[in-house]
Order: sequence, then structure tokens, then C-alpha cells
Amino acid sequence: MSVSVAWPHHLTDQLASLVGPEHLRIDSETALTISPANTAQVSGILAFAHEHRLSVCPHGAGTKQTWGQGKTPSIFLSLARLNRVIEHPWQDLTCTVQAGCNWAALQQTLAAHGQFVALDPLFEDRATVGGVVSANDSGALRHRYGSLRDLVIGMTLVLADGTIARAGGKVVKNVAGYDLCKLMTGSLGTLAIITEVNFRLHSLPRHTRHFTVAAPKASLLAGLVASIRASHLLTQSLQLRSSASGCFLGIRLNAHPQAEQEEILAQMTRAENLELAECGEELWGTRDSLFAPEATVLRISTPPDQVCAFVDELQLSYTDLEVHTIAQAFGLCDVALHGAPEIITDAIRRLRADADTTVAVLQLGPGVEAPAFEIAAPVLSLMQAVKHKFDPESLLGPGKFFREA
Repeated sequence: MSVSVAWPHHLTDQLASLVGPEHLRIDSETALTISPANTAQVSGILAFAHEHRLSVCPHGAGTKQTWGQGKTPSIFLSLARLNRVIEHPWQDLTCTVQAGCNWAALQQTLAAHGQFVALDPLFEDRATVGGVVSANDSGALRHRYGSLRDLVIGMTLVLADGTIARAGGKVVKNVAGYDLCKLMTGSLGTLAIITEVNFRLHSLPRHTRHFTVAAPKASLLAGLVASIRASHLLTQSLQLRSSASGCFLGIRLNAHPQAEQEEILAQMTRAENLELAECGEELWGTRDSLFAPEATVLRISTPPDQVCAFVDELQLSYTDLEVHTIAQAFGLCDVALHGAPEIITDAIRRLRADADTTVAVLQLGPGVEAPAFEIAAPVLSLMQAVKHKFDPESLLGPGKFFREA
């Protein structure tokens, strides 16, 4: 367990000597923020923290800092200065980027060569690479390109004792050693500090078109969703938005106009007695709006063939709450709940009682009390064993995943 300290001068002087005094800020008697410039400085800071048993949390733009809840650490490790695209061998469709790089800036750099990281995380304009990877965030593009774990091919890590390690590589076909990249993706900074990430890239879509289909209930869209998923349409994304006012299915295609896939899609829609309308790309950024300050936001996974039924059930079962859902056809749902705190707390308990769903609390609204995760005992034991191997003193990401940490 880490210890709380008031910051004596000899400790702050040692830390300042690693990064320069202008890159260290004392936030309170027990917490400070330090901004290293490279992996070597991150290593020095973690070695110092390990020696003095001080807890550490990485910090990028702060867009997902509350995910996993956790406790205030002794040291916030700001990665804001690690903000460069280090390498982009565009011929190989790969890149290496520092963890503090802004996600939108990364995509803009890659776009100069007609490429991108095929991922649409939350808060793209503010989020950093390290935060996105640590939170394992993904959006509607996952339908076409797979999850973040499929796109990360390598990374540079600093372990809790300051050891610098590298996992994976810089090429897509890499089978050497354990795939630590998949383990670190989604670890919320509790196993190591990610300082660099190697991504597999894809060519930017050239013929994207966006459509929407409206219906009073999600169940009326289930047949169309199933038909699209089983078809040969070049579908980039399928996203369902639901509230008390109705449901809307967003469809993103990427096919050459001569393929006339929009006409095939229109025929499929008419077969379900629904109407297809073309729209702009703005609908794909609506997930951000779920995170209003007063909202409790959940991420719920459910079997893909039950998504539409689950979305309807949310509206029917929690009539005392205002429920907004943005669900992906592959089974991942972001749900914002508004209402009385005790009713929301009970709703989370009831949702977690369903064996077919997994519920993570991404944001707690005022007065709502619920742990970020509810992990079954066998899985929890395995996670704790992995945590102990990487961070035996429980210094990284205190309180995340394990409330007793």
C-alpha cells in the first residue's frame, strides 16, 4: 500500500532534478503533478516513487480520468510533453506515437498520407493516445475494423519499479513473446505506464455515405440490423440511438458509387417497412453528449443478437428515469441515466443481476453510489495475481478495479 506524505523539500528537489522545476507543481500537501519529457524521465519518476512507496496515476487530457474511480494518488504523472508522432513509415501502414499525443492531431498527421487509426474514441478532439489505449475506448468503427486490441501492435512501457520494457513490435505480423499489448490495453494505468504506442493503420475511406432509419422502438429495427450484418454490404458502422422520443439506426457505408450499395440498402429497408434517409456524419459524434455533468453513464455489453431487445427493455423497465442509449450492433452500449440517485443506484444493481450483461460505471452522477466494476470472484483472483506480478506494492492507479487497493 502507498503512503500519504506532506511534501518535504528534499523529495520535491529530487523530482524537480529529473524534469526541471518548471515541470513540477504541488497540488496539495499529499499530491503533486509532474511532467516528464521522455520515457527515461518517466522511468526515473517511477523508480523514485517505488523507492518512497508513493502512488502514481498517469494523466493525459483527463477525459477518462474518472473511469475506474480509484483514489487520489501521491503523484499525477502528466504525459502532456510526450506528444509527438515519432515515426510514420506510411508504406508499411504503421506508426509510432507518444502517449500524450492528442488523438485528433495524430489522425490529422496520418491523413496527409491517406491513412488513419481506424478508431473513433470519445472526445476525439481532446483525448490522448495513452488515455484511449489505457481505457480501451472504441466506437462505431469497431464494426468494420475490430477493437483497439486489434490495432495496437506494440508499445513501450515503464513498470512500477522504473524498468523500461517493450512489447510487440513495429510490424503487423509479430508473433514473438507474450502479447502484453492486449493486457495493457484497458488496464487503466494499473499495471504500467504506457509511453509509446505502435499502431496498425488503414487507408482512409474514400466513398463514405451516411444513412439513418427511424422507428418508434428498437425491436422494429432488429430485422434490418440482422439483414445488414449478414449481407455483403461494405458497412463501416451500425449504431443505434434510443431515447423516450424514439430510435434511430445510423448506417455508414464505404463503397464505390458504381456498386450501387445504397440502392441495395434501400431495398432491405423497404422490406422491413422502414424508410431510409441520407444524413451527415455528425451523428457519429453523439456519444460525447451522453457525458453531461449530471448524468450517470454506464457501458454495458450484451450479446449482439439481443442489442435491440435490450435497448427497448431499458426504456420499458426504468420509466422513472430518463434513459439515453447509444448502442453498437456488436453489443456494446453506452447508457446515460438521469433521475433520482437512489433509483439509478437500484437500476445499476438490477442490471448487474442479469447474467447476459456486463456493466461498467464510467461516470457517477450527483448522489449516485456504485462501484465502477463488479468482478466475479474467479476473475478477480486472476486479476489480482496479475496486478501483484506487475505492481506488488499497488502503487499504480490506486483503487482502480480493486476498491481495497
